[in-house]
Amino acid sequence: MDERTTAILEPVNVAPTGAGEKLNAYGLARRRRDRRRKIARGAIGIVVLLLLWQVMSVVYNLQLILPPPLAVGRTIWNTLTLNTDRWLYGPNIYEHLAASFVRAITGFTVAAAFAIPLGLFVGRFRAVREYVDPVIRSLYPIPGIAWIPLAILWFGLGNTAVIFVVFIAEFFPLYFNTEAGARNINPILVDAARCFGAKRLTLLRRVILPASIPYIITGMRIALGGAWRMIVAGEMLASQSGIGSVLMESRYQLRATDLMMAMILISIVGYATERLVVGTLEKKTTERWEVKVL
Repeated sequence: MDERTTAILEPVNVAPTGAGEKLNAYGLARRRRDRRRKIARGAIGIVVLLLLWQVMSVVYNLQLILPPPLAVGRTIWNTLTLNTDRWLYGPNIYEHLAASFVRAITGFTVAAAFAIPLGLFVGRFRAVREYVDPVIRSLYPIPGIAWIPLAILWFGLGNTAVIFVVFIAEFFPLYFNTEAGARNINPILVDAARCFGAKRLTLLRRVILPASIPYIITGMRIALGGAWRMIVAGEMLASQSGIGSVLMESRYQLRATDLMMAMILISIVGYATERLVVGTLEKKTTERWEVKVL
């Protein structure tokens, strides 16, 4: 290469000083701005909801059946600090929440262990799908709560019955999302991997699973939300512990404040569980495989 060619190429190879740092700083500042905007807008939405709640309770004189937010907040504080004068629901609230959390996570784990591999397998093999898919779709319309009497008949009252109905509720969204992700993979990606000598396990680990992960994460998010709804139904009918039993007992006692306290705690713990489990898994997989979740 002569000196003239080197002189032409040299300016192209030299990056502007500090350009990378400025770009990184701009991206970081933008992410912080977006995070602050989301927090501010979410806070405004919650404040508006609380104001509407307060107005409905006071203006229409519904304190007995719709206690105002301050009364419910005071009950939550006293319950979490174990400073309640009349606690009518057996163990303290932390034992109830822990029991519900363990059941939800156990049902979620068992459902994921069955539904995700089955969804990947059925999604990739049409012959298998033609046998299996009609069976699963015929069971899907049965409401999760309809399985509770059968679960009680099979397993009696207690943990196993509740975990079983949670498993049933979580299996279907996990299966359908995983199967859709595996079935809709671009054939060009699979053919290209095979051209480079990828065998079945390598193809699964390097192509099929990364391409399906956005669907799997979405299915997990839907399933975990459904798990908490099913936990409450299961514990109300098949268990004497857990947050669902607190809801049922507070209804029998006509204590609307305690009932709404339990509902708010379900919302908080359910949201925290989703962020802890699905959020962490989403971050790890998207960073590793550089995919975008739906």
